[in-house]
Formats: sequence, C-alpha cells, structure tokens
Amino acid sequence: MLINRAIKLHSVALYLVCVLLLGLLLPIAAGMVITLGQERIKLEDELSEFHRETLKTLVVSTEDAMLSFSPEGVRNIVGVLLKDERIVSIEVFSELFDLYLLRVSKQIPDHQFDSFSMRETVVKDGEVLGYVQVEVDSGWIIPRIEEARNHIILLFSSMFLSALLLVVPAIYYKILKPLRRLTRQADILSKGELGVEYEWRGKDELSMLGKTLEDMRGKLNENFNFMKEMAVTDELTGLPNRHGFSAEIKKIMHLSKRYKHPLSIAIFDLDYFKAINDTYGHGVGDEVLKDFSRLVCSRIRNTDIFARIGGEEFVMVMPETSIEAARLLLNEIREVVSGQPFAHGEKVTTSIGVTSYSGVEQLDQLLEAADKALYQAKRKGRDQVVVHLR
Repeated sequence: MLINRAIKLHSVALYLVCVLLLGLLLPIAAGMVITLGQERIKLEDELSEFHRETLKTLVVSTEDAMLSFSPEGVRNIVGVLLKDERIVSIEVFSELFDLYLLRVSKQIPDHQFDSFSMRETVVKDGEVLGYVQVEVDSGWIIPRIEEARNHIILLFSSMFLSALLLVVPAIYYKILKPLRRLTRQADILSKGELGVEYEWRGKDELSMLGKTLEDMRGKLNENFNFMKEMAVTDELTGLPNRHGFSAEIKKIMHLSKRYKHPLSIAIFDLDYFKAINDTYGHGVGDEVLKDFSRLVCSRIRNTDIFARIGGEEFVMVMPETSIEAARLLLNEIREVVSGQPFAHGEKVTTSIGVTSYSGVEQLDQLLEAADKALYQAKRKGRDQVVVHLR
C-alpha cells in the first residue's frame, strides 16, 4: 500500500525509477554480451593456435617415418598428443605408399562433442610425402565459456547492486522524497488549508520550488486573514461591523442560555450627527465617529463587545452583566462622552437603549427591544439611557 501511494502510474517517481533501471541495466547487459563475445573469441583463437601447433609438431615428427613407412616412428608422439583432452583423432597418411601410417581416435560418441579438423601437407625437399590431420573437440570451449560467463555475471551483478546502493538512496532523498513533499504541499494548498507551514532548507531546484510555494502560501494566508478581518471589521473605526457582531453575539447568547448567566445588549446613537456632517463636512464627521469609538472602547471591559452597525449607530454586548449593572455602566460612558471635546470643537452626546436577554428571545427580537428603548431616549430629549422593560 505504501509503495502504491508513493509511486503512482504516470508519476515522475515511476518515470525516474524506470530510467534508473534502464540506465543501469542496458549498459551492464551490453557490457556482459561484449565481454562474453570477446572471451569466446579469445578461447577460439587459443584453440586454433593449439591446433596449428599440434599440426606443426606432427609434420616435423612424421617426415622421416613417411619416407620409410615406419608407423612406429610416429606412434610415440601421437600417443603423447592424444593425452590432451582437446584432441579427438589423428591421421597420418603417406602419399608415397598411398597408405595410412597411423589412424587413431578416442572412443567418444559423436553426439558428445562438436569437432573440427585441420589438415597439413608434409613436404620435404619439394616432394609431397603425405599429410597429417588432427580433429579437435571444440566443445572443450563450452565449460570455459560457462565459467567465464558465471564470473562475468557475478562481476556485473555486483556492479549493478553497488550502483543501486549508491544511486537509489541519492535519488530517493534528493528527488523522490522532495517530490512527495511538494505533492503534499500543493495538495494542501489546493484544499485551501493556508495555515499549514512547510519549511525547506535546501538550495536545490526542488527546495527552491518548495520555498516559492511556501512564500505563496504565506502571502495567500496573509491576504486571506486580511480579507476575513475586513469582512467583519468596520474600515473607519476598526470596530466589528454588523457581520462580525452577529457572529460573536450568537456564541455569547448560546453560552448565556446554557449556563443561565445574565446578558445585556445596548444600542447607541450619536445625537444630531447629521447636523455635524452637514455643518462641518463628512471628514469631520468621520473623525467624530473614530473619537467616539476610541472613547467608548477605553471605558468597557475586555469581555464586552462594541460594534458599529450603521452610520452613527453602535451596539454593545455585555456578558455576565445584569440590566441594572448595564444601566450604571452605560450612564458612566454617556457622561464621559458628553464631557469630552471632539474634532469639531463641540461636545457630542449619545442616546442609549438597553435590554437584557432572558434566554428565549432571538437576536432580532433583542435588537428590536433595545431599539425601542433608544427611540424612547430620543423622545425624552436625548443624552440619556433608557431600559426596555418587559
């Protein structure tokens, strides 16, 4: 299973393995064939040389015996030569007497050897005395060739295995392993898992490619986080926007309902903000919104959420806070705001409506209740906190 996962059909890894095997096997196979051929030629040349030397010896030894037709004169040398396993038969023929002086052969069945014969004419003082013929067993070469073949196979097999032991680990660690790592890295990127980091330390091409992918992942992750942050953040004030507020409040409402803990929600509205925009311009209006946001954030707890949900409308979520405690905190904030100079040099007031979560309302119902309280605060003259009574 591991091999199937590591080397798949049509993969670069499989291609490299095939090229490696062919690159090693083909030269080794060719070398074996060439070496065996050279060894065979060498042995055949050796046999031919032996054949010629044997004939030369016989020619010299049989000259006098042919003149006198004396078989005994050649019997000794022929007996010595026949002791060599390569010689199958010897014939000595006299042309003067038209008879064989000697004709001997070993008792070997024809099918047990593959022989060939060479004949040499015996001449003395220009006169042809006869000929000698020697038949040699060429099958003698076969055991020698088999021995040489086994030696060559062992030698080249050792070379092949040694090359594999050197090359395969190098290819695995320098090519196959980085390729598998690159594949996993690309697969993770394609799934959008931008938080998974890959560290590459090498300086080779595959490592540089891995570093490039990692740089791309880092930039994509940075852009993604920025876009995700922008999707839930108000660009002007840096506060959570309506979308960010909705995502957080649902979690807080769930925890409040589950553990029966108090939760209060308030809606803020800057009084006469339209007049500020109309009188001083939208640039000053934006500065007022930013100053207001910073001022409120400086007075709330880390567990509270303050978000901008409309032009000059804000919402605040106060976990673990009863309606009475919320009213006290909101009045404190309202007083700080009204006593603080803003960008246009005049004071700004805010009207606030607050309600509490009983564990049964939906978010829209809570916001509607807080909005009703805000409306009452405006009707009563603004710059005040009104609690929605159930």
